Amino acid sequence: MIIVTSSVSVFIMIVLPILLGFWLTRKFKLSWKLFFAGALTFIASQVLHIPFLVGTTALFNNGAIPSPPASWATIFNAVFLGLAAGIFEETARWILFKFFLKDKRSWNEGVLVGAGHGGVEAFLLGVMGVFTLINMIVLRNVDMSAMGVPADQLAAAQQQVDAFWASPAYMGLLGFMERVFAITLQIALSVMVLYGIAYKKPLWFWLAVLWHSLVDAVAVYTLPIVGALGVEGIIAVMALVSLAILLGLRKKFVALNPPQVEEEAKIGE
Repeated sequence: MIIVTSSVSVFIMIVLPILLGFWLTRKFKLSWKLFFAGALTFIASQVLHIPFLVGTTALFNNGAIPSPPASWATIFNAVFLGLAAGIFEETARWILFKFFLKDKRSWNEGVLVGAGHGGVEAFLLGVMGVFTLINMIVLRNVDMSAMGVPADQLAAAQQQVDAFWASPAYMGLLGFMERVFAITLQIALSVMVLYGIAYKKPLWFWLAVLWHSLVDAVAVYTLPIVGALGVEGIIAVMALVSLAILLGLRKKFVALNPPQVEEEAKIGE
């Protein structure tokens, strides 16, 4: 059954962002350009984020940067990875709204951009999940040593395949559940950053960085303690907090255009 639930999960991860984009553009009567702008912003952030993580990992491994004591390694990794994600992604969002979407200052527009940001992440992970499932099916009944898997990696690879097939069916559904929570977070973060720019409240950018960092750090830190299912429960609670932030900010976006847009309109006239 794990293969069935996992297949359903990756299918939803691929289809959900597309359906969400259709629904939001129709509901808000906005252009798909905002959705794709959010998607491209996520990709652009990862173009810098991923090499940064690879580079710093190499520096830690070769001793160029001193590693923390073993007793602090887990919490250090959680905080470091969380901060890196928060800084790179929120900065990319800030640049998008500040310099490329200067006239987009409504709550609806922020939601659509956030849906694109989180949606493309879900889509890409879903596509990667398809290839993972294919590998699990292919490797289930083959001799991996005959496929050129190095001897020092053979046991770990076999253990990974065996663990997948021995997993309970519900574990296959965690992937898309996580993406639902993540998209909720990404939408809230986009609106937080937009609110900070539109109403000249830079504190909201830093709150977005902090909240993003905290969510990611908690997930990394608690995974070895409570397991994947426990982490999803924690992230579900944090997604509800993100939803509350999102709905709370909706009230703060007044019916009139934000001050910055009004000033730009006067200058244009």
